[in-house]
Amino acid sequence: MPYMPSVVNVGSILEKIKGAGTPPKFTHDFLKSTLGFSSSNDRAMIKVLRTLGFISADSTPTQRYNDFKGEHGGQVLAVGLREGWADLFMADQKVNEKSVSQVGAIVKSVTGAGDAVAKKTASTFKALSDKADWTAAADAAASAENSIDPLGDQRRGDGPGAEFRADDVAGSGLLRLHHDIHIHLPPSSDVAVYRAIFQALKAELM
Repeated sequence: MPYMPSVVNVGSILEKIKGAGTPPKFTHDFLKSTLGFSSSNDRAMIKVLRTLGFISADSTPTQRYNDFKGEHGGQVLAVGLREGWADLFMADQKVNEKSVSQVGAIVKSVTGAGDAVAKKTASTFKALSDKADWTAAADAAASAENSIDPLGDQRRGDGPGAEFRADDVAGSGLLRLHHDIHIHLPPSSDVAVYRAIFQALKAELM
């Protein structure tokens, strides 16, 4: 897991990325000359950006880099953290809510790193996660749960079709039909895209 020797400028670098143009390559020179971060402590940000999926192995900015510069940058950052630091989220799904010392303990458990490296890794993760929008992920999950089960009211007996609940026909010998709905979603870091899809499906199926 990448870490910054100092996280003082992490937030400022992210803000500069949002406001600046997209370079052909995100290099040390771009970080220093264009964005204005000349400290050797800031050079590690390039590895952090690779782990976030913002730049490729050859330092070329990805679509996620450009998405981060948009309106939903905080959500995009959260996606990058969940992917790049997946081992931490595997150990604790709410690791982003933990303190630096708690994250450090998880880092040590997952990676076997020593105290110094674990603390720097945890500090880097927290500096990034504090800039991310985590509420959108929870909202998207709730929206998906409510929208994918359009017959939920009938199953619970709350809707106009309550008299046809599956429980009522269990063991009655009647033919029972079961419908599975499989939805293949397009890849997108914009939660608004998924919300629009789920709302459209709900309107059609209800």
